[in-house]
Amino acid sequence: MGANELSLIKKGLLTDSAIGVFKDALPNATGTKALEIAKRFAKMVYTVISLNPTLQSCSVPSIIRAASISASLDLDIDTRGLAYLVPYKNKGVLEAQFQIGYLGLIELAYRSGKVKYISAHCIYKSEEKTTSVIRIDGRYEVKHPFSYTKPTGEMIAVYATAEIEGLGPQTVVLRKDEIEKFRKLSKAPDSPAWKNHFEAMAKKTAIRQLAKFLPKSIMEDFSKGAAIDEHENFVAAQVTAAETIELEAGSETITEFADEPKEVNAKAQSQADKLRKLEAEKEAVEKTTTPKTPSFMEEKVDEIYPAL
Repeated sequence: MGANELSLIKKGLLTDSAIGVFKDALPNATGTKALEIAKRFAKMVYTVISLNPTLQSCSVPSIIRAASISASLDLDIDTRGLAYLVPYKNKGVLEAQFQIGYLGLIELAYRSGKVKYISAHCIYKSEEKTTSVIRIDGRYEVKHPFSYTKPTGEMIAVYATAEIEGLGPQTVVLRKDEIEKFRKLSKAPDSPAWKNHFEAMAKKTAIRQLAKFLPKSIMEDFSKGAAIDEHENFVAAQVTAAETIELEAGSETITEFADEPKEVNAKAQSQADKLRKLEAEKEAVEKTTTPKTPSFMEEKVDEIYPAL
């Protein structure tokens, strides 16, 4: 992609409408502060795209949509690896999609203020005899001694452990064949992430499974982040972002998400109501037939977010 096309992406990301999507998605900021954060976030997203030629071939609406999910979790998209924009082909067209990193899940866990520690580790073949994994009544206990010698051989298992205040340690252990099962079920089982960063993806898979066993009442952000990554449900900010993008694209169809939460927050619901009102007014004034839904909104819900 040439400089002119990259310039168009920059222009699209820095429009009032795109910044408004990010601003509405932010969970912990309002007013002038939220606007400043949203502008910084938009510039950060552009910087990431400018360094990735493949992302530069993705449509601006898909970039905004994916980035808004990261904004809704208050996770920056940068070199730290908390969250990523990942290009995927949808019906032959490249689109940017959101993907959370395992460090992003750990960040969300600590935000609850109830987590004493959380970590994930791989077990390698050379550690098989020194590592003990015990399962009693469905609860795991792992004894994985540290070694000053670098482990050798293939990775044979991965585990994630978290200690929640008042609950004690909670652990999930996955054998390599179980990790492979999750990989094969993912949308892109042979993606560069799996090929080049298998251990990191394995850790994220273990942490994501661990999220299912932790109290959602005190681990809301962590559970939400894991659920989005596994496309089990959508947060309200995603609904708001998708409807806003669709309206700006000229569609008069508000997409209904099958996995939409039964109760969305008041802020998102108000935004959705405003959008529907604008749709109705536009239809009454223009008296035109409903245009075809843009191709990026025609995809199935389970195709929007990769499983890993």
